[in-house]
Amino acid sequence: MSDTQRLWNDYAACWSAAPADRLAALGAVAVDGVAYRDPGTEVGSLAELAAYMTGFAGAFPGHRFRIDEVLEHHDRSLARWTQLDGEGGSASTGISTARHHEDGRLADITGFFLPA
Repeated sequence: MSDTQRLWNDYAACWSAAPADRLAALGAVAVDGVAYRDPGTEVGSLAELAAYMTGFAGAFPGHRFRIDEVLEHHDRSLARWTQLDGEGGSASTGISTARHHEDGRLADITGFFLPA
């Protein structure tokens, strides 16, 4: 498994992490000023992204993300993912792209939901 695959897996785990652990886990994979956007939001810090993740976890209890594929070059990567429901079934799929900070952590993330 590549370092970038591991990074995306750790990032995906942040979405379903315990609220008390989420900010620290997110800080291990993303920079303080991380920019994040998807069709429903746009945030610009670790704290804002952690709060958004907390809202997501509340709206979709028991759901988690699985990283299915990672492509990378230079300071960019793309992850294909599946959102899994509480029983492990596919709830949705999508892709996320990222620009990485020079230390390798995520600096700018954009998520896209694929049509069902």
